[in-house]
Amino acid sequence: MDELEDLSKENFERFRLRLRDRREGPRIRHSAVEGKSPGDLAYYMVSTFTETRALEVALDTLRKIDCNEEAETLYSKTRACVDNGDPTFRKTSTGELEIKSSKEAQSKAAGWRPLRAAQHQGPPVNTSEEAKAKALVLSEGGDPCNDRLVLSRYKIQFGKYEGQTFKWLLENDVGYTAYVVASHQDQREHNKHQNQLMANKDSLTRYAIASPEVLEEIRFHRAYNRSIKAGQEGKVLVGVGAYRWETLQDLYESKDSSKISFVKFLQSMKSKCDPGTKMDTAVKYILKRDNEQAAANRPATRFASRGPIKRPARGKRAQSARGQFTSTS
Repeated sequence: MDELEDLSKENFERFRLRLRDRREGPRIRHSAVEGKSPGDLAYYMVSTFTETRALEVALDTLRKIDCNEEAETLYSKTRACVDNGDPTFRKTSTGELEIKSSKEAQSKAAGWRPLRAAQHQGPPVNTSEEAKAKALVLSEGGDPCNDRLVLSRYKIQFGKYEGQTFKWLLENDVGYTAYVVASHQDQREHNKHQNQLMANKDSLTRYAIASPEVLEEIRFHRAYNRSIKAGQEGKVLVGVGAYRWETLQDLYESKDSSKISFVKFLQSMKSKCDPGTKMDTAVKYILKRDNEQAAANRPATRFASRGPIKRPARGKRAQSARGQFTSTS
């Protein structure tokens, strides 16, 4: 309400018209915003969209009418009120969780150099990590007693995203997060030792598994790791696509038309996938099975198909030759 009251008369009118013309649901009726004061309009937005969603709509509308400074002011005043520590996940065009890294993450990873990796092996647990996260929350105007919010401000102390917050990590690279947490959980089954690196990964695990979508990715990574360790390449999970939970053997031998199409897709990726990836493992298995099948179906050689050649005994061969000579002469 304060921000709308601070808008000029012209900008407030543009805001109202833009709000009315939104294409996303729920749609706004013309009569619902016509002649409304800033206070009435703010109340109507909250009752229509809910508090959190109303803020998102207001920020989006302000930016679309080029009131970017006003939008930034509103965001800075309200972000601590609506931020409870949960990440805002990226989605694919089909509405599924995007597990690939964002462009921002790719840029940060490209400039990473593992110069300080060895420093994390020996030091004791960093007890000030929580204190630093709480201080960051306080500086943003948030509640330091909100454990989820504080945990979201912990910073990664290893790898290509070192120095980024846990929340940033989940918002920019779910796939990497799931891989790290799954590997850490496997390691924790045999290693109870605690140091700064392990403690940091423990905290990341607590934060990540609280999101059901991320937890599902972590479970998949653990299942994939176990399938690789089984020692039978046909029992390895496909790992990619709609059938990633299938084993490679079951996928290849399936008579289902959609699975057959997916096998053909993998065959076409022979020279397009990165070495060592799940896709690469799946493609190599498919091509190996293709070669084995081709070898099994290859026709036998000319001599092998006729069977062994039986040669006449020496005496009979000589007698036959004499007869041929006699008849010719």
